Amino acid sequence: MPPPFAAAGQQQSGGIAEGLKKLARQVQGALPVVGLLSRLSAPSGGIGNDLQAYPEFARALLEAAPEGFNAAVSEWERRHGKAGQRRYVLLFLWMAAQGGGVVPGKSLANAARRLRVTQDIEIEVERFENARDGIYKEYVYVEKPKGSLRDKMDIAVDCLCRLSLGLVDGAEVPEDDAALLVSILAGAFSTEPNAEELARTSLQQRASRQDTYAV
Repeated sequence: MPPPFAAAGQQQSGGIAEGLKKLARQVQGALPVVGLLSRLSAPSGGIGNDLQAYPEFARALLEAAPEGFNAAVSEWERRHGKAGQRRYVLLFLWMAAQGGGVVPGKSLANAARRLRVTQDIEIEVERFENARDGIYKEYVYVEKPKGSLRDKMDIAVDCLCRLSLGLVDGAEVPEDDAALLVSILAGAFSTEPNAEELARTSLQQRASRQDTYAV
């Protein structure tokens, strides 16, 4: 039996191209105009680029992710409205990919809480890049620190639960939402081995992280 969001994904499959164009317009409206168009159209920078800008990451991920990812993100947006917008999901996948295990988790979790209220992507992008770059500048002559895939999964799960679901840290995730999150994370990190398994483990162990962002 197909997953509960499969029907929605099938209905919207014909509009994926239009959805990508719409997302580009949304990103353009949410970020500084200078340099944005060149970022969106530039061929450089793959998903693995550590210093990839948010628009580049969003474009590359939407182009490369498996079909199930787009279906899950569309259903997430349908279920959670403004707080579940595709551009917000992509924003925190970007933050998790580049900042998980590097930027303090509390900073990222607080960004999710603020964005739920302010809907100000631009300031959160700026805050994140300042925090990330401030850490990286200490490693000019040595290899930059990198978080593990588990670090990235954990912060992505916890941020999206704060942002879209409004859950307090450690609260149980509803079953249907948990299934969507697994599909979103497995699709976002589809080139990594055991991505789906790690996503499920992160959700199952969410309660054990309830005090992580209080320190």
